[in-house]
Amino acid sequence: MASRQSAASRARFVPVERGFNIKRPELEPRAFVAEAERAFDPGTPTGFLPLDLAALLGTAWPATTPFMLARYARIRAGETLDCRLKASGELWAVLQGDGALVRDDEELDWVAGDLLALPGGVAARWRAASDAVLWLVTDEPALAFQGLRPEELASAPIETTHYRAEAIAAELGRLYERPMGPEVAGRALFMASQRTEALGTCLPALTLTLNAVRPGEAQRPHRHNAAALMLSLREAACASTIGGRRFAWTRHVTLLTPPGALHEHRNAEVPNAATEDDIALALIVQDGGLYYYGRTMGFAFA
Repeated sequence: MASRQSAASRARFVPVERGFNIKRPELEPRAFVAEAERAFDPGTPTGFLPLDLAALLGTAWPATTPFMLARYARIRAGETLDCRLKASGELWAVLQGDGALVRDDEELDWVAGDLLALPGGVAARWRAASDAVLWLVTDEPALAFQGLRPEELASAPIETTHYRAEAIAAELGRLYERPMGPEVAGRALFMASQRTEALGTCLPALTLTLNAVRPGEAQRPHRHNAAALMLSLREAACASTIGGRRFAWTRHVTLLTPPGALHEHRNAEVPNAATEDDIALALIVQDGGLYYYGRTMGFAFA
């Protein structure tokens, strides 16, 4: 047990000018091209490829943004990837391949195009039947920052949720035809789970959306306090302008939109009747749930 003297020796008093003017390294827009290429390289062994900016952020743990960590996962055919992630939850996208997932007493099959939302802190075994690449985002940095551990499975904020590729395709068909008013930020499909539907998020802290941009359309320039990690699923002729920098969409490349950065997504017009291949599609994860709950989303059009 600590003595009173040692406990008192830990007290510190910070001047107000330091307390109100805390400076952190700024995040810059970026595209994680090399990591995507390695994930799809047949020579890359089974394992994780984290999009880790810890050196820039000054953290003692891997992080892509202050509250989120994104990774690619490559699993060779016939091999397995075991993990237990220190997160409140995990968001996975199957980009290539097929296989099975075993977690606790659950087992399910997955194929390319599936999305999964899973409770964190659970031992998992991903087994690939064919060469597989997956993309995942967690809130591990948020828990590490606060020194927290994942909740027990029975009390986790979500249960295992599987968004099957065929169900997603049906929803996207309706999204592509949905009328868009001038005050709508974009053509987006929000994913939720049974326990988070009332929150409007996928995990309590993280949103998971599919964003589509039809030919000739643009998501109006806007900003918000949430950081965004965007994975291009279908390029079409789309490009994002983030903080004044232009990034052409490249399939399976992750783009980082820093908090507060002005950004837009614009798909070029096509000369003939558009097909589905001309509709740009991206998967976006934001730490927006934190800001929705804190009443500090700060969303604004330019």
